[in-house]
Amino acid sequence: MSNPLVVIKLGGAALTDKTHIYTPRLKALHPAARQLTAIKKRWSVILVHGAGSYGHIPVKIFGLSKGYHNQAQLRGLGEAKFRLLEWEFTVDKVFFQHKIPIVPFLTSCYTIARRGRILSCDIDPIKAWIKLGCVPSTGGDIVSDVSTGFSIVSGDQLAAYLAIALKARMLIFATDVDGIFDADPKTRRNAHLIKEIPASSIRRISTDMGRSITDVTGGMKGKLEEAATAAFNGIPVFFVNLLKGNRMQDLALGRRVVCSELVRG
Repeated sequence: MSNPLVVIKLGGAALTDKTHIYTPRLKALHPAARQLTAIKKRWSVILVHGAGSYGHIPVKIFGLSKGYHNQAQLRGLGEAKFRLLEWEFTVDKVFFQHKIPIVPFLTSCYTIARRGRILSCDIDPIKAWIKLGCVPSTGGDIVSDVSTGFSIVSGDQLAAYLAIALKARMLIFATDVDGIFDADPKTRRNAHLIKEIPASSIRRISTDMGRSITDVTGGMKGKLEEAATAAFNGIPVFFVNLLKGNRMQDLALGRRVVCSELVRG
């Protein structure tokens, strides 16, 4: 791996319309790809994307969030998995158009969970492709679970896990808001951006962190809890707006931008 590694989590809310089923936001995907092109000149990159409307809505429709209960669920499971695969191809197609050497990885092909938490993860193929200069692309998925048959591993959990396992130098959560606020900035005009958050304070957060009614993986509060595990392991973690200018790119290249940082402590 010739360059230091950054793990970038692209939020499903930024890349899809989570109020309409299976609806990508191509106007967000193309700018994200352009920024990644610049980032890759300095960094080795793993791209993790949220499932957005391709994941959260079908999981709710087919009642898949609590694992396997009966054979009737399997048709819905197949539909949800197909849509997640369709989403992976949609993301990859855009990045291929920008000549980024994407290598798709379906999370369920290399990950096993226990009660929704990653139990084992075969990262050796991912490491090999990074070493060659490729960009592994993976995301939130429904995976085999030794306790519940299957469960959901969010892109947020996966991003933090990979950052720790691969000793990333930085973990970036690129979302549809400027960072972490003391209230939901989409509904509260007086919400204030928190520029620095100690990881030890995450579990004491009692305010609504902007959880979407269609987000089955915990919304912004869930992102913070997953990100805290990386911060506790000494990895700088940032939350930045993917949809405004080149903020993700500028952040990765060491420039000052509007964002939130999760710090160890």
